[in-house]
Amino acid sequence: MASMCARNRSIFAVLMALAVWILPGSGVNVSAEDQKPEVQRLFQSGDYEQAIEASRDGDPASIYLAAQALLKLGRMDGVAAEFARLKQSGQAGWQLVGESGEALAANDAGRATELARKATEADDDNPYAFYQLGLATSKGSDWGGAAAAFNRAIELQPDLAYAHYYAALAAQRQRQLPKAGEHFEAFLRLAPAAPERQAVLAIMRSLK
Repeated sequence: MASMCARNRSIFAVLMALAVWILPGSGVNVSAEDQKPEVQRLFQSGDYEQAIEASRDGDPASIYLAAQALLKLGRMDGVAAEFARLKQSGQAGWQLVGESGEALAANDAGRATELARKATEADDDNPYAFYQLGLATSKGSDWGGAAAAFNRAIELQPDLAYAHYYAALAAQRQRQLPKAGEHFEAFLRLAPAAPERQAVLAIMRSLK
């Protein structure tokens, strides 16, 4: 009975983590080094309001993270405003990321994927373009495509904690459990205060 309860809790944790993922929960490009570091830190700690405030008058990467924070809060009017700002950035790659974000928020995974793929082609060293592609392809249940996109985002920006988080979930859906464990460990190391921490720890226990 005890083992059945433990298994049920693990399954529940997995479902909760996947729900966070699937719900409408990426001129000269601004590089990862140029973005406001406090915005990423606050977002990865679950301090969404502070991340949004810190992103004001920020670079495209910070605006994108503000949109993701607003998605977490369910404030869709704010999400639309931030993606509109990206579309007005004057940078082709970021404009496409903004359009993809709008489509994904509207639950149009196909269009979101198409636009995100174009963003990666327009700006192939932008980690957030690949991150957005990962979100879009995961929404369409293309776990292999999602894993490839998130892994590329990690190559470009290794401290992007949520790229590890979603790469882990994609690997898990493909039954690549050792790889999922590696990404979950990286996520916990990079974002020790993330709201998903307890769910991730529960999932990791179920992987052993």
